[in-house]
Amino acid sequence: MNKFKLKELELAPDIPGIKLETDFFSMVVVPELGGKITSLVNKATGREFLSRTNIPYRRRTYADRFENYERDGADECFPTVEDCPYPAYPWEGVPIPDHGEVWMLPWQYEVKQGRLQMWVNGVRFPYVFQRDIRFETLARGEKPYIRFSYTVRNESPFEMPFVYAFHPLFKVETRARILMPSGTDVVSYMSTEDRLGPPMTRHAWPKVTDVTLDKDYNRSSIRSSRTKEAEKIYSTRLEQGRCALVYPNGEFIGFLFPAKKLPHLGLWINEGGWNNLHHAALEPSTSQVDRLDTAWGLKACGIVPANGQYEWDISLILGEGEERQELLGEF
Repeated sequence: MNKFKLKELELAPDIPGIKLETDFFSMVVVPELGGKITSLVNKATGREFLSRTNIPYRRRTYADRFENYERDGADECFPTVEDCPYPAYPWEGVPIPDHGEVWMLPWQYEVKQGRLQMWVNGVRFPYVFQRDIRFETLARGEKPYIRFSYTVRNESPFEMPFVYAFHPLFKVETRARILMPSGTDVVSYMSTEDRLGPPMTRHAWPKVTDVTLDKDYNRSSIRSSRTKEAEKIYSTRLEQGRCALVYPNGEFIGFLFPAKKLPHLGLWINEGGWNNLHHAALEPSTSQVDRLDTAWGLKACGIVPANGQYEWDISLILGEGEERQELLGEF
C-alpha cells in the first residue's frame, strides 16, 4: 500500500473537497456531493481524465435529476441508474430517484490504515454504502494503481436486490478508442433516434449497425462532437472484467474488476448529442440495463443478503504506450 498526502480544499463556497496525492496520481473527492470524484490526474503526463463543464458545483436536492447538476466527473449509482419503482418486497413500489440515491447524499469519511474510507446511509432503503480508496502497486511491472473497494451492508432481515454502476464521465478526443476483451458483443439500451435499434438489439463489437441507414461503423472509436449523437450500450456477459479508454497519443485509463460481481460494462458515448457535451463513460455494472425493476425481472441484478453484505473492487490503472498490454492484457 502506497502512502498519500491529504489536503482539504474549497471546491465551491461551503463545499469542501479532499485532494489525495501520491508521486504518481492526484485525485479530488467531494464527500458533500455523494463522494463525487472531480479530478483524476496522471502526474507523469499531466493528463486530467475526468470531464468538467462550466456548471457550478452545488449541493443536491434529494430525488432531483442528475442532469440538473454539473454533468461531469465520476459518481456512484446505487441502487439503480435510471429512476424506477423498487421491485421487491418489502419496499415494492417505493420510488428510487434518478441515478440512485448515493450520488446525491453527503457522505461521511475518515482516513484509516492508509486508505480514505467513505460511507453513506440509504434514505428510503436500509443500507450502508461504503467505498475505500487505496493507492497500491501491481505485482506485475511494479505499476502503481488506484483501488476502490466497495461494501454494501443490508441492515434489514430481507434480501435487497440492486443495480450498481460506476459512472465516470471521461474527457474524450476524436479517435480515442474503447477496448473490451475479444469475443464480447454489445446490446443497445438507448441511442439518438433509435439508430442502434430498440433496447437489447445485439451488435458484434466493435462494429454496430445504424439501422436507420443500414450501415455499420466502428463503435470502439470516438467520433467528433459535431456528430451530435449519444448512445448507451451494454456488453454481453464478460468472462474477464477489464477494459480501457485509449487516447490518440497512447495514454490510457484502464479498469480491472471481478466479472462474477460486475458481469457487464455499460458504455455511455456522448458525441455532442446530449447537452452538447463530448465525453464517454466506461461503467462496470451488475446489470445489462439501467433500471432495477427491469434487471429484477430479468433475474440479472445484484442481491445483498438479508442482514448481510455484498463486496467488490474496481482497480484504476493509468499509463501510456506498450505497458497497456502488460498491465491489462490483450484486447
